Amino acid sequence: MHDDDRQLREHLRGADPAHNLAPLPPTWLDHRMEQIMTEQTTAAPAVPARSARRTWIPVVGVAAALAIAAAVAVPLALGGTPTVEQLAQPTGGDLASGSCMIVSPEGLLMNEQAFAARVLTVEGDVVTLEVTERFTGEVADRVEVPQVDAADGDFSGVPFEVGESYLVAATDGQIAGCGLSGTDSADLRAVYDAAFGG
Repeated sequence: MHDDDRQLREHLRGADPAHNLAPLPPTWLDHRMEQIMTEQTTAAPAVPARSARRTWIPVVGVAAALAIAAAVAVPLALGGTPTVEQLAQPTGGDLASGSCMIVSPEGLLMNEQAFAARVLTVEGDVVTLEVTERFTGEVADRVEVPQVDAADGDFSGVPFEVGESYLVAATDGQIAGCGLSGTDSADLRAVYDAAFGG
């Protein structure tokens, strides 16, 4: 035996917390082995590890889904308040050339935010939108925007109606006009889907 092996054995023996204990008597070991063998023969056959693991996969998935749902639902049920942000209506700058560009996926992709929402309330000149789908950018749970006068004649803004659904694009805190934002129609939805892979 080499000196290195001897030193290693002494080192391991010194690290053993039971190295000062007397060895167990052989009769105790025989008795314990007999107990273990008796328990093994009378116990139910063990489930193979692979099938046990497969059984737990759906259970773990369901538990994770419930935990996520609880994390969202519990704060709201306990009076948690949704996040709110404000956006401005277009100022007419979209019409600087006297006409709007064609509504296209490329035009939508130039915006920082894009989302779908339903109008909760129109109180005075303030519209509250509940966001139902986010396409791009950070968007709060609710968005407040000023109402526009539908009879104004400036088609850059979006007039909102309670209960209706809308598609909205925005940049620098301002809604994109000229048709990039508007009622959630089949035509506008198709442009949003083309832009954001819906």
